[in-house]
Amino acid sequence: MRAKTLGIFLLIGFALFTAVYWLTDATRREVIYEKQNVELLAYGHELFGPPTPEIPVTANCANCHGADGTGGEVGNTGQRAPNLHSRSIFEKLKVNPNYVNLVIRFGGVVVSGRVESPMPAWSTEVGGPLTIQQVDALTALVEGWAAEAGEQPVEDVPDTPEAGRGVYETAQCVGCHGQDLQGIEGTYPNLQNIGNEPVTDLPTPISGLDQLIADYDADARNMLELWIRDSAANYNDGTPTGMPAHPEAQLSQSALQALITYLLEQKQ
Repeated sequence: MRAKTLGIFLLIGFALFTAVYWLTDATRREVIYEKQNVELLAYGHELFGPPTPEIPVTANCANCHGADGTGGEVGNTGQRAPNLHSRSIFEKLKVNPNYVNLVIRFGGVVVSGRVESPMPAWSTEVGGPLTIQQVDALTALVEGWAAEAGEQPVEDVPDTPEAGRGVYETAQCVGCHGQDLQGIEGTYPNLQNIGNEPVTDLPTPISGLDQLIADYDADARNMLELWIRDSAANYNDGTPTGMPAHPEAQLSQSALQALITYLLEQKQ
């Protein structure tokens, strides 16, 4: 009789323990996730900076993107690494949640389609120095920065050349066309005279070049808007041109107009 009573109490105790464990499982998992995420972000920060005795192999992203990830010069190439605290990256992640991870793993070719991109592939799976775990840590860091940028309200950009220059630098235009808009011959077009005439010496020939020229002559501002928004759809029958699309979710209309105002100031 005592054994039966003890068995009942044990059964009830086990049932209560199971119920409590099940009810608190979500909270416990969240605590574990937060702890792991903090550790992952800390590791991402370490990998973002230069090598140290503790971590002899890092990506040293800070060498190009700046110590705080807000962008910087890429060696002596005349190009500028983009700001990673970017609403543009936030919007791209909404379309493709793996965007940042893919760029880190396989390099800038993911963005531009050009194998000569100054952003190298970092994953060991394609000959880079970083393990998948290290790539994941950097991914978490950049995605966190992008999420913070995405939480900021979108403000109208003044339609001035000065504000347009700021858009040029933050919308990643500077990463291809350079600080002085000179570009790279055969790769990224020179924009230094775009206020006088359209760029026709394109690295990737387009089917609608005649239409582009006619549109520029009729309304240069409208032509540039069509090109920047989606050059492939508007001037190349949907075939990629090498110029990435900039939908309004990534580049607001006021920012685009300011950028165009700045570009039309460029006259030699």
